[in-house]
Amino acid sequence: MEKRTIIAVVLSILLLVLWQYLMPAKPPSPGGGAKPSGQAQNQAAPGQVPEKGPAAPGQEMPGAALSTNAPAPSVQQKPTKLIVVDTPKLRITLSDLGGGLTSVRLKEYKETVGGTSRKELLDSPSPYSYLPTVFQSANGKTVSDATIFTADRGDMVVKDKPETITFSGALTDGTKLQKTYTFYPDAYTIGLAMQAQGSAQAITYADCAVMSIEAKSRYIFKGPFLYDGTSFNQIDKLDNPVNAGTAYSYTGFDEGYFSFIFAPKGPAKPDLLITKVSNAPVDRFIFRDGRIESLLYFVPNKVSLLKELNISAEKIVNFGWFDIIAKPMLWGMNYSNKFTHNYGIDIILLTVLIKIIFYPLSLKSYKSMKQMQKMQPVIAKLKEKHKDDREKLNKEMMEIYKGKGINPLGGCLPMVVQIPVFFALYRVLMGAIEFRHAPFMLWINDLASPENLYTLNVAGYSLPLRVMPLIMGITMVIQQKMTPTSVDPMQEKMMLFMPVVFTFLFWGFPTGLVLYWLINNVISIGQQYYINKQVA
Repeated sequence: MEKRTIIAVVLSILLLVLWQYLMPAKPPSPGGGAKPSGQAQNQAAPGQVPEKGPAAPGQEMPGAALSTNAPAPSVQQKPTKLIVVDTPKLRITLSDLGGGLTSVRLKEYKETVGGTSRKELLDSPSPYSYLPTVFQSANGKTVSDATIFTADRGDMVVKDKPETITFSGALTDGTKLQKTYTFYPDAYTIGLAMQAQGSAQAITYADCAVMSIEAKSRYIFKGPFLYDGTSFNQIDKLDNPVNAGTAYSYTGFDEGYFSFIFAPKGPAKPDLLITKVSNAPVDRFIFRDGRIESLLYFVPNKVSLLKELNISAEKIVNFGWFDIIAKPMLWGMNYSNKFTHNYGIDIILLTVLIKIIFYPLSLKSYKSMKQMQKMQPVIAKLKEKHKDDREKLNKEMMEIYKGKGINPLGGCLPMVVQIPVFFALYRVLMGAIEFRHAPFMLWINDLASPENLYTLNVAGYSLPLRVMPLIMGITMVIQQKMTPTSVDPMQEKMMLFMPVVFTFLFWGFPTGLVLYWLINNVISIGQQYYINKQVA
């Protein structure tokens, strides 16, 4: 039964790995990355009101009396004039069509390793889409701001003090709209004040951000979030609209390494409705005619930077179940990076520290396995004696182990305690901006992505050549050869097949994770050599 179990586990893992390589996930459509954006091209036209979800207890649903099927206004395609604003941190493009943002790029971050294009935090909105999209609904009619606005300034460079641009325009029903943007030096911040003045019966809606859900990760959260001043809520499922009313401090979207944050300021806080438009989550703000003021943050998910916003935005960096391990791990590597300036070395130092902490457990485990190996002749005789009575065999074996102070599961403990550390490090690599595009050495230029020394193209298939997973597999073979074993020859051969399986598994893992496991194996080999000499 033990042989069959091991065979089944190995074959299952191998099948899973082969399935992932032979049946890759469908790539997202162009421009469908998980990024805050203006109206996406596959989104409903400006002004389309979503179906209303249930209001929160004790709250009246904003705009409840309005028709949920208000027709979208026609959008006349018009030539647009673009205005470019440069700050030390951001390069922002605005359009006189709707007076909205069409591009926000982070100057300090690139889209790809080795590329020249700066990181875009708007999802390439089409020429007739922008952020925020403002529209009004009244008496079953919807009117959007898809018209040419007048800007009071042109291109500018923000250096020593905040600068503003005001867009003024009118909707086709006569409603006057004004959007004032404030740009700050040395900040990932844009101030936004919106004012609507028109019909007393009209309700004004503002779609401030949209996020595609195509780039969702099964391991890392990407999507809308909400902070109410006490608790931070990641909205993983949006089956029904979330009606927060005014009970929130900030909201926005987490892309993984970057976030868009909407933080209202002043007494006139708009009602918040997080909903879907064409299956894309949307932050929609609802207010009667009047003025609302807010701050828009386009910021990397770095704890120190988020703390500087003074809105408790550091809660966005959340590693889920592994937060209690991942946060100290990230802090430790950030601290050591002040001296090393290389996160690859920091991962090595972290691995050494973990091995030192758990060395007493490893020593006890190795000694236990060595004792079990010495007991094999006795166990073999016992198996022959009770080959037809498994219950009695197990009972006498446990009595022998107890008498000798042997823990049969002791050999598994070093591996078990590493599992939380392993997953915590994975979450850090995939969610901490410090590791995005972080180089190590030679051709390894991104610890958060799989290593790629060279790509072979064979019969239309691309096979990346990766050295570190191969070295890691070799170290696993050496480690298994040195580790005392109590299993029979057949099971031992099956266990030697595990390095092959692990090599396949680690082939697509981030390089930082492979580095951790490789260094862990190397240190374990040294420890095993030392312990074998001590207990010989």
